[in-house]
Amino acid sequence: MNSLLYLLPILFPFGAALFVLLAKPKREALFCCVSAGLTVGSVALLMGVHGAWEYRLSDTLVLLLCADRLSLFFLLLISVASLVTVICSCEYLHDAQRRHIFFGFLFLTLSAMMGIALAGNLVTFYMFFELMTLFSFPLILYQKGQRSARAGMVYLGFSVFGACLVLLGLFLGGELTLRPFGTPTAATYDSPQLWAYLLIALGFSCKAGMMPLSNWLPTAHPEAPSPASALLSGIITKTGILGILRTTYFLFGASALQGTFPQTVLLALSITTIFSGSMLAYKEQMLKKRLAFSSVSQISYAIFGLALMTPAGLCAALFQVFFHACAKLGLFMCAGNYLHYDNAHRVEDLVGVGRRMPGVTAAFTCFSLSLIGIPPFGGFVTKWLLAAAALAEGGLLPQLGVVILMVSALLTAGYLLPIISRAYFPGKDLVFPRHDAHLPMLGSLAFLVVLSAMLGLFPAPLEQFFRSVAAAIF
Repeated sequence: MNSLLYLLPILFPFGAALFVLLAKPKREALFCCVSAGLTVGSVALLMGVHGAWEYRLSDTLVLLLCADRLSLFFLLLISVASLVTVICSCEYLHDAQRRHIFFGFLFLTLSAMMGIALAGNLVTFYMFFELMTLFSFPLILYQKGQRSARAGMVYLGFSVFGACLVLLGLFLGGELTLRPFGTPTAATYDSPQLWAYLLIALGFSCKAGMMPLSNWLPTAHPEAPSPASALLSGIITKTGILGILRTTYFLFGASALQGTFPQTVLLALSITTIFSGSMLAYKEQMLKKRLAFSSVSQISYAIFGLALMTPAGLCAALFQVFFHACAKLGLFMCAGNYLHYDNAHRVEDLVGVGRRMPGVTAAFTCFSLSLIGIPPFGGFVTKWLLAAAALAEGGLLPQLGVVILMVSALLTAGYLLPIISRAYFPGKDLVFPRHDAHLPMLGSLAFLVVLSAMLGLFPAPLEQFFRSVAAAIF
């Protein structure tokens, strides 16, 4: 019975995807919403399950699924975010002729992400990670055209390169990389094993958008449909974070990696990415591309926290994963509404949009405040915990990281607050016909806003849960 529960979150969306692609149901939007909701329910069934499920491919190669606290957190995050994405996609793709293709590959991607969250060793994680790339690739190509094809190939190229780095690290790591997560044994590692760790971490960082492997984000986002962009930035990038987290804390062991050159490289690259991504977003005038560069910067906050390799750093990184997912899902959904109803591609097109689309713009404002780090939204809690963890760790790079976090917050305010200001105060007399989004879209945006605000005001339950995750590791 337990083995069925482990497989249910993977097989259920996979079966829903095949049904949508092959049967093309007439009420596909309703079917997809119900399927996404049932996927959330299948995750809830796993809450009381402990242990693992395995399938042996050979004497040494084992496909392993497990349901620890970290798995359950990512399962809930992925499934709820996917439900929101499906609901918003129904409105965004209302008149599309081929939307069954979009929904089909969205559910296939969801199935692979569920496998990633449940993976119990690096081999299983890598298998589902590759499947996720293949299943999400058609989402970028959905709108067709030469630019979409180019964006899809850039996404695929970077993803394959990152996967090759991980595969090379698997070969260098040898027997170590076949172990189940949670069994680091070495007090120190030799040079090949440290290089193996660094290659694996860099490979996963490609999906997380860390420089120098981040160019796929600003290339793919402007061409992908906005629900696909929301999924890419809000959730798919977090699978890269999970890969680094599992490898660092559950496989190699943070205590054995502290003070080594891979830690220095990750800290340096994450700090560089935080600053560079913010600068590029500040200069960018295309709305979705600005949000993509913002993701490059903001996701590296989590990598910076993980690279500290301390319980406080891990806790702060998980906070960033959660609140960034809420904010970026919402921001890209708002951007999709601006494109769909107002044909607004550039930042200057949003002048007066606060009066034309008040509900969507109110949500955009809240998500922006969270991303900047302004109370009561959760982004403030994240930045506070990251800075505290870095200062407690000491050292040149962690302390430099605190300075860059502050500079990045100012730059984030610089590229988001002017949009809000011009949206509500256009500075000239214009006619503003109202054409706000429909109720399901506004309801989804309101849910994300309330979630970010409530857990930003009362972060204690979330912090207690993340500290229990860290306590099980250290």
